[in-house]
Amino acid sequence: MDFLEELQKLRESIPHPAILTTRSVNSEYCPYSSDNKNCYLILGRGADEDCYYGYWVGHSEDCCDNICLYKCVLCYECVDCEHCFNCDYCQDCKDCSDCEYSYDCMNCKYCFGCVGLRYAEYHIFNEKFSKENYKARIKELKKKPLEILAKFQELQYKIPRLYMHQLHNTNCIGDYLYDSKNSYYCFDCFDMEDCRYMFNAYHHKDSQDCVFTGFTHCELCYEIMSGVSVYNCNFCNVCWDSQNLEYCEYVFNSHDCFGCVSRNHATYEILNKKYEKEEYFKKLAEIKAEMRSRNIYGKHLESIYPEFLAILQ
Repeated sequence: MDFLEELQKLRESIPHPAILTTRSVNSEYCPYSSDNKNCYLILGRGADEDCYYGYWVGHSEDCCDNICLYKCVLCYECVDCEHCFNCDYCQDCKDCSDCEYSYDCMNCKYCFGCVGLRYAEYHIFNEKFSKENYKARIKELKKKPLEILAKFQELQYKIPRLYMHQLHNTNCIGDYLYDSKNSYYCFDCFDMEDCRYMFNAYHHKDSQDCVFTGFTHCELCYEIMSGVSVYNCNFCNVCWDSQNLEYCEYVFNSHDCFGCVSRNHATYEILNKKYEKEEYFKKLAEIKAEMRSRNIYGKHLESIYPEFLAILQ
């Protein structure tokens, strides 16, 4: 049996969900997210309320057109911001409120066009103003949006930038990496230990080559995309709350499955066929031995949309 060919036939024979979301209210068009309320076109993460058009927005309210936001309220057009309130056009800002056009500011209030400030308030392009003059000057500036952008960009060129964003790490290499240990080339990750080559992953241990995974504890995973609460899983795509899976896709609340697609609460299955426990491990050993003899064990899953890939090429 050519396992990979059989698996590809199985994948192509089963409908795939267009959008996958869980535990959400009035948020049908928010793929790969959960626990949202009244949200629209929010991709990834979750626990948002009244948010629209965002990527990787989490635990936020009343936000629109943002990327990588965490615990923010009333933010618009912000990127990589955390614990911010009523901020617009900001990037890499943390614990800020009522700021606009700001970059790399922390614990700031009422700052406009500022770069690299800490614990500042009523600043315009890094210059201190009184409260009354600040409001009057902002009103005049907003009449010339192109001038705002030009001055803001000029100031960004003058202020030194962090070469990486890390905090509370030990022996780590990566960017936007936090609370981690012994992790190498990890990006947009936190709470990682002994991991390598990870992107948008959280709460991982002893894992490698995973993307969009985590949320709760994950361990011993390799080449996983969209894995949530998974343990000892390899070569899987969109598998949640499961253990001991390989070559699986859209498998949930399951354990000990090999080459399965669109299964829930499944155990000891190969290509969606149920086996007794002893028979399962015997059959699994035979398939892996045959795949290793042909040097195809560990090969990536083929796309289920080959025609689309041909158009892109």
